[in-house]
Parts: sequence; C-alpha cells; structure tokens
Amino acid sequence: MENNPYDILGVSQAASKAEITKAVALAMKRKQYPIDVIAKAQKSLMKSEERIIADYLRPILPTIKRFKYSDLSALKQPAPTLSLLPEFDDLDLAIAQASQQENLEREPLPLPLSELFTQGVAACQEGRYPKAIKYLEDYCHTCRERNSQDYLQATMWLIKAYQMGGQLQRAIALCQSLINHSHPQVNTWVKKILAILTKESRRV
Repeated sequence: MENNPYDILGVSQAASKAEITKAVALAMKRKQYPIDVIAKAQKSLMKSEERIIADYLRPILPTIKRFKYSDLSALKQPAPTLSLLPEFDDLDLAIAQASQQENLEREPLPLPLSELFTQGVAACQEGRYPKAIKYLEDYCHTCRERNSQDYLQATMWLIKAYQMGGQLQRAIALCQSLINHSHPQVNTWVKKILAILTKESRRV
C-alpha cells in the first residue's frame, strides 16, 4: 500500500460517508492520483472492514516510505520498529467488534427523551463526540416538539458535535435547516457558525 486511502482522498479518520463521496469528486478534479487508485481508496473507506485496516496502517506508512526510498546507508541503521503489527493478531476480533458497534449505532437507544438530551449534552461537553452524536441524533429524530427550546438546544449541540467530530458536511446541512429560523438570536448564531464551518470545510 503506497498511500493510505485517507491521504489519497485528503480526509480525516472521522470523515463521514458523505464527506468521503465529496472528497472523491475533488480528488478526481485534482488528478493527483489515477482514477483506479481513487476508486480503490473510496471502496476501502466505505467498507468498515477495510477502513479498520487503513486506520491501522496510517501511522506506520510514513516510516515505511522513508525507509523504502532511502539510500543503502540506511541499512547501517536499526530497522524501523512497526509497533502496531502485533495488533494484527486481533484484527478479526476488531472487525467483529466494529461490525457489532455499527449495528448498535443504527438502533435507537432505549432511553427517555430527557435522558437522551442530558447525556448528549454531557458527552459533548466532555469531548466524547461520537457518543454525543448518537444521543443527540436519537433525541432529534424522536422529539415531536420541533419548536421547543430543548429541541433547538439539542440541534445546536449536535451541530457542535458534528463539527468537533470531523463531520463538517453534516454540521453544515443541519445549520442550513435553521438558517431561516424566526428567533433572531438563533438566526444570528446559525449564520456565524455556518461561516466558520464553510471555511473549515474548504481546508479539508
């Protein structure tokens, strides 16, 4: 593996499938890599099993590439230590756990709305953004009072969780759903955060 799929597409390890799809289009335009290489990178990141392998390899690829292109004097130095290789012994277990976790994430949490809201905000404040996203998404999908203050606050926290979790396109889409909100303070906040998210997305 000459290049890691994340590096080929220019996305982070927290990238959503929508962000990966957008990155594929941008990579096609840049023409830095052949089309088949870009397609293979997309396929690797869309499948949870192959994405785990990419996650394992990304930290060690720079060391491998530096060693590969070094002159023969590099042979006099100690060989690079691939400290992550022993973890491949448990790769089957890691794949199984990832698949199980993926299935669990699709199922709504068996918690009352108030608990989903409380846990989601707490997880976001503590920097546990994947957990925060799960709690707050379940809250927003289940809540029927779309004009309530709690629903609005949950949506704003979810935007932050998406942003901090690297899911910028989801954060932008959710912001755009509030762009015409009747409350002036909400409208001002949304426009401000949308400008920040748009700027961040252009750097990805």
